[in-house]
Amino acid sequence: MHPVTYTHIDRLPASRDKVYALLTDPKRIGEWLPGCAAVDGTSIKRGARLTAHFGQRTTEFEVVDLNPGRTFGWVEYGQRNGAKVFFRLDQAGEATSITIQIVWKPRSLLAWVRGRLFSKRNVERQVSKTLENLRRLLGV
Repeated sequence: MHPVTYTHIDRLPASRDKVYALLTDPKRIGEWLPGCAAVDGTSIKRGARLTAHFGQRTTEFEVVDLNPGRTFGWVEYGQRNGAKVFFRLDQAGEATSITIQIVWKPRSLLAWVRGRLFSKRNVERQVSKTLENLRRLLGV
């Protein structure tokens, strides 16, 4: 199966540094990542592994992209093994342009269908909730 890529670009009315600090603080990831209760990990650096808790399920993320103030991304090792999430930040005046890209390679046709049909896997809704959470935490 070919990878499925979803890209969303939006604006957050906060500085790029403030948005980046929120995205890359392991103690705060559970506050903005939908369904995530907490993340275990003390620092963000390329190659770092973080454990995210989603109810009874845990997933490990490996940081694969880190350009301070600009980009942050991980690959997932868990239920969505190999799924990648990337954030790119660009200053846009007093606001920040945020690009969120999710790349997922379904293991089978059935996995692709489930990914399209089940609401908890609805990527548009997950990205929308992520942005809503970021806005709330940034106070904007």
